[in-house]
Amino acid sequence: MKQFTKEELRELMNIGEEPCVSFFLPTDPVGTEAQQNRIRLKNLLRQAEEQLKETGYRNAEIQSLLSPIDTLLNDSIFWSHQQDGLAVFVSPGEFRYYRLPLSFDMMTEVGAQFHLKPLMPLLTQDQQFYLLTLSQNQIRLFQGSPQSIYPLNLDGIPESLSEALRYDDLEKQLQFNTRSPQGGDGKRAASFHGQGIGMENTKKDLLQFFHKVDKGIQEKITQPEAPLVLAGVDYLFPIYREANTYSKLVEDGITGNPEELTLKKLHQKALSVVHPLFKQAEEKALHQFAELEGTGRASRRIEEIVLASFHGRIESVFVAKGQHCWGSVNEDATDVSFEEEPTPENNDLLNLAAQQTYLNGGSVYVLSQDEMPGGSTLAAVFRY
Repeated sequence: MKQFTKEELRELMNIGEEPCVSFFLPTDPVGTEAQQNRIRLKNLLRQAEEQLKETGYRNAEIQSLLSPIDTLLNDSIFWSHQQDGLAVFVSPGEFRYYRLPLSFDMMTEVGAQFHLKPLMPLLTQDQQFYLLTLSQNQIRLFQGSPQSIYPLNLDGIPESLSEALRYDDLEKQLQFNTRSPQGGDGKRAASFHGQGIGMENTKKDLLQFFHKVDKGIQEKITQPEAPLVLAGVDYLFPIYREANTYSKLVEDGITGNPEELTLKKLHQKALSVVHPLFKQAEEKALHQFAELEGTGRASRRIEEIVLASFHGRIESVFVAKGQHCWGSVNEDATDVSFEEEPTPENNDLLNLAAQQTYLNGGSVYVLSQDEMPGGSTLAAVFRY
């Protein structure tokens, strides 16, 4: 699956050749529903054609622009491999689509830029996490969010405990329990039950191996504030914690052999561990907004927030799901104009604020209308 990343977002934002047409639709991942998924896109295609006609485009121009959609509709293999949602973007010379683990409301938008706000839940920095699975046959690192999870390349790290330690039955040779930390380093120590130098060598080998894993995964982690969840048999956890230097390693983990779990099940179990952390971050941001409103460090004024987002001033932005505010920003981002209806020349200002905040390293929270501060459609906490 092609991941929707910050780089993808930046590229789509910088495509300035009009018109930009955005399609969002829910899709059923079951192959037997392929025809229904196609019908949804056909319906959105007709809506796009009508919107383009209303803005003055001729039939020949419309057919040329939207011809990649016809090709996609006729691709049987494509429709037999779906996830929960499909996002499609087309403009003169540009055609991209993303099968995503996020269900969308059906929507077609025609404008001067692509409409990207429905994808914000995939990009919310405070809801990214990492999952490290430790098993005899495979070491894997995943990056995840509430909607998706995907593996990261671990080049340079031994692929399995067996490869690193050169024995076949780890569980039979390792039997130990954990005791309370000694000293002030805050790390758990492992107390082995077993006899002989072989056991001590096994622990040393494991610890040495986990030091390599720890170093290797930190080179792959691009969201240094994201929590890291361990999955594996419980006797490996204290040794890995002794080797760990990543500050966001979560205390709770997923116990058991991860090789026996599907990726979907691993995702569900990881979410059960990190969800309280995510909710805590959201509640903390909302509490910060409530404390700072009226001080100049927080606002519900759309114009102020949009301009601040372009200048990297926003620490956290809250965007109401499913709401729009049409307008445009001048070239040097010093003025905002508002309009009643969407046109090929304007944009959804809520969409712009969310995108620019994310690109400038701020946190984006897409909330239902009743969760928004003061019932607003847009709110923000400023860095300064």
